[in-house]
Amino acid sequence: MTLYKERVWLVCLALALVIPVVYGASAAETPRHMVFVSDSQYPWTDLTDDNLPDPNKEARSKELIELQYSDISSFRKLNGGASRIPVMINGDITAFGHGGERSYMKSVFENKLEGLYDFGLGNHDYANNVDDCFLNSCAAGSVNDLKDRYWGKVESMDLAARSSGVGTIFYGSLAYSKNIGDVHMVQLNNEPTYTVSFTSGNPLAPTTFEITPALDWLERDLKRAREEGKIIILNMHKVYQWDGNDEQISRFKHIVEKYKVTVVFGGHDHWGAGTYFDWGKSQYFGDVPVFLSGSASQQTYLIASFTADRQSLAVSVVRNSNWPSRKLDQVIPVLK
Repeated sequence: MTLYKERVWLVCLALALVIPVVYGASAAETPRHMVFVSDSQYPWTDLTDDNLPDPNKEARSKELIELQYSDISSFRKLNGGASRIPVMINGDITAFGHGGERSYMKSVFENKLEGLYDFGLGNHDYANNVDDCFLNSCAAGSVNDLKDRYWGKVESMDLAARSSGVGTIFYGSLAYSKNIGDVHMVQLNNEPTYTVSFTSGNPLAPTTFEITPALDWLERDLKRAREEGKIIILNMHKVYQWDGNDEQISRFKHIVEKYKVTVVFGGHDHWGAGTYFDWGKSQYFGDVPVFLSGSASQQTYLIASFTADRQSLAVSVVRNSNWPSRKLDQVIPVLK
């Protein structure tokens, strides 16, 4: 083979390898639809929501969760496929952060969502479990699941590590962001002012987690996204009852208004599905629209769809895990 032919062959081979990757990436560049879901909280049921005993709660919870995620899978398959429709899961993946609970939910996400999804942590995943599980393995396990999926693998994540004797300290808010075409998707986990410190693992070589507020990271992240002309979407678990003081809450409000956040999605309230109404909402979010996605126990989630000109976003509520019967909740303007 001549040198020229060899070079041509190598170029063709390179193109053959690259083009499928480019096409695969471009499918998600401008998502038409997005799904927002929360509070699978396995093992939790509709009876648990009502503080009633449920002797079959594991089986019942699995039934409700799999109905919900099968419905999401159906919506994706009939609207372009999983790679074209982002799914964001806004916390309380599990009830207690136990290893078996986390393993079960991972299997659901792999089987029903084809492994194509994003998630954040809620109070049931880590906050409630600090100093309430042997060697803090529940809270640490939930944090490690998030760290392993995103740290060093997304555009930005508020997490770093330093050594401490024979142990390791991970510090930061765990917030992360990623670009999906013209959409800048941000995940703030429990809530943006949450802070806690705990130690897990071998006491002789411990791992310490120092969870800090996300505000400094968030301002830098949104400033960059706004300069790039992105559509900014924020996600978190709790849109109320934050740990932060008035100054932190005021700063958060200033950030989301200054950098023109289009919308905020949250969870936590199992019965809340659709537009979030509360007298104190404006103190946290100003005029930014906020939506709650309900729970698996109540069989609710949200589908958000851009208009063809990408100037508006229509947010619909799915009830009874039946996406064809979804109801439009509100159409909001897209900010850039």
